[in-house]
Amino acid sequence: MTDEQIVEAAIEIAGEFYAMQGYSHRPGFKYWESPHPQEQLMWRMACRAFETLRGTDPEDALSNIE
Repeated sequence: MTDEQIVEAAIEIAGEFYAMQGYSHRPGFKYWESPHPQEQLMWRMACRAFETLRGTDPEDALSNIE
């Protein structure tokens, strides 16, 4: 996967976690830029899931494309 694909996949995972809590996911939403603690948490959870399952850190991928 490219860095862009990794970040996009992590955004989708964050969106799934967010939706599970009754919120609406906005495709492409940059959870890491949000001032809202719940949205920040969704990003951190998605990153942890990605690291655990794929051994890849979306934060690293994000740094590479910013």
